[in-house]
Amino acid sequence: MFEISPEFYYVIIGYFAMVLGIGWWAGKGNKTSEDHLVAGRSIGALVGGAALAATQMSAGTFVGTMGVHYLTGASYILFWPGLWAGWIVSAIWVAPKFQKFKGVTVPEYVEKRYNTKIGRIIAAVLIIISYSVYLVAQYVAGGIVMQTIFGIPMVWGAFITIAITMVYTLKGGMKATAYSDFVQALIMAGCFIAAIPLLFNQAGGFDFVGNFLTDLDSNLTGWHYGAKELIGFGAAFGFSMAIAPYELARMYTLKNAKTVRLAIGFSFIFQAIVAVSVTLGGLGMRALFPVLQTGDSASSIMAINVLPPIVGALLMVAILASIMSTVSGVMIVSSSGVSHDIFGYLRPNSTDEQKMKVNRVAVIILAFVPLLFALRPLDMVQFIVMAQASMVASFFFAIVLIGLNWKRASTAGAMTAMIGGVITVLVWLFVLDKPFGINEVLPGVFVSTLLLVVVSLFTKPVPTENLEPFFGKQN
Repeated sequence: MFEISPEFYYVIIGYFAMVLGIGWWAGKGNKTSEDHLVAGRSIGALVGGAALAATQMSAGTFVGTMGVHYLTGASYILFWPGLWAGWIVSAIWVAPKFQKFKGVTVPEYVEKRYNTKIGRIIAAVLIIISYSVYLVAQYVAGGIVMQTIFGIPMVWGAFITIAITMVYTLKGGMKATAYSDFVQALIMAGCFIAAIPLLFNQAGGFDFVGNFLTDLDSNLTGWHYGAKELIGFGAAFGFSMAIAPYELARMYTLKNAKTVRLAIGFSFIFQAIVAVSVTLGGLGMRALFPVLQTGDSASSIMAINVLPPIVGALLMVAILASIMSTVSGVMIVSSSGVSHDIFGYLRPNSTDEQKMKVNRVAVIILAFVPLLFALRPLDMVQFIVMAQASMVASFFFAIVLIGLNWKRASTAGAMTAMIGGVITVLVWLFVLDKPFGINEVLPGVFVSTLLLVVVSLFTKPVPTENLEPFFGKQN
């Protein structure tokens, strides 16, 4: 617990009021479930790009990534090219086709492309499970941030994070999430541009920090991680980002395919600023505070104990914004899986109003269930995020990327690919204990892709009408 100035509180309370105001404003225009879940397909490139970046830059970035850099040094920055490769794959082969499909939920794609209602249910269940794991990481980060600032128990910090995010998500839906994310992305990038020079000035300058860290541990400025580990990190994030359901859901909100590509381009600008900043932030904090109890607290302590009150408060807002933007996006994707994919299947004649009621109940339930797991001792935030990314990639990468670009991918191939990929990741992690030190995403995606291709070649293709939304009129 540190001494905190009144200005610090004013900025944070003002931020909370702002996002709640955006939720109230956005909710006034929501009349149907399509308005609520895809923002009426009205989002432009700049707002959409900022939203994509804000959602991707979660607690794993501002708390976890900076924490890893604090503990291990500069070499971890090399996972970013793998993640950006995933964005490029999405921009070329995935996202524009998703936007043209104009669905409402991501599992809806599975049903239409592969002609299987059961596949849609399986996809919805897997998304809900994997993103519940993701929410655990966000809640742990939110708890750490609140505990560091206010000295309150971590559970109350997580609870506050959940409650505020849930209120504006319930009211404003995807439109509120998109516009609040736009503001949050500006805060994230802007505060780091101001904060990093101030941090290094306090730490004695770039040369001093570099020399100090080299003397402390040469791996901090060299190679803590080897090529195999860095490739694994980049692959986990890259494979998952190319087909991330919470990002694909945002493609439905954009105006057209051109907007999709421009939005991804804008998101790179925000991500590049943050990528360099969190690396420098972790290194600068290690020079100032060589022995913190946990690396995950580095960003919070930097905001409170190093930076001027206003800049520190803005940095803390950026950290909270990264957590809340991701939580909001995950809430919408997971709850839509319950209301539109599972409930819609069980009650095919349900009205739009009934689905919206189920959606709101699902938001509340799915928001609080992961909190139970967040109270247990867990690994660093970034590695929880990485495990979740591997799981998503294992069941979704092949059926999305290949399914959108290869007509022969069949129903049976998709079903076996989803199930086989998840089983491979779980066995690799918990039974075999990551043999040869190979990241679980590589065997998961390999097995899933192999199953999709081989099984599809030996099973019945999907009807031509299922291919038309993605490949155009079939002869």
